[in-house]
Amino acid sequence: MSGLVALDPARHETVRFDAAAAGRGRAIAQLGRGEIALAACDMPLCFAKDGGTGRFNLVALMALGGDNLFAGAGGFHATYMPQAVLLGAFRLAEGGSGLAIDPADASIGARGAALIERGAVTSLVAELRAALQRLVEDVAAARALAEALARHRLLRPWRLVLRRAEAREHALDGLYTIDEEALAALDEAAVVALHRDGSLAAAAVIAASRQQLERLRQLHDAAQPDARIVVGELRLTSEPRARLDNHVI
Repeated sequence: MSGLVALDPARHETVRFDAAAAGRGRAIAQLGRGEIALAACDMPLCFAKDGGTGRFNLVALMALGGDNLFAGAGGFHATYMPQAVLLGAFRLAEGGSGLAIDPADASIGARGAALIERGAVTSLVAELRAALQRLVEDVAAARALAEALARHRLLRPWRLVLRRAEAREHALDGLYTIDEEALAALDEAAVVALHRDGSLAAAAVIAASRQQLERLRQLHDAAQPDARIVVGELRLTSEPRARLDNHVI
């Protein structure tokens, strides 16, 4: 999002926000901790490691090497839209309206709810600022969850391979998921501590959400019947060769 500009009543009188168009072109969405159970109903959840900071961010996958499979001409076709998707065109800003917008985002244009009316910001702007602040706090909570799981060595690389009909392969790297073997091997004290702070329940939901990868594959194949794919997880074994488990994620 390099094209951010401050929302200015003098310049953006005609700018509107179309929530139904949010998410187009976004393949991944950062999540807050409070969104885990909601997003897992539709999407596989995992962690992405920030190459600059080394921190793990909780994310939802919405595509398999292409466009958002939930966002279409008729809106966002999932039971839940992650807040980072809904609010993707906006950022908190200092001064003025307190909000910055990305004019190139699909949700910003001539359709939808007004951000400016009669030379002043509408109540929607205050709602968006409040939602963004809540998201910032919820993302911080998700990072704290990731740190707790990493501290107990409960994260492992999640290496996904997409294989197309013409035998071309594409890898999705840099993702991490719950290491269920390590989870089962936790000592009693660790289990109690993770249960009490809610991390154990969150880890279980994140691990179970891997099954939504099959839903992404089905959505992809329905949208592109001439470019069907097989999705697999590349697991390293004790043998020199790696194993590609198709469909079993």
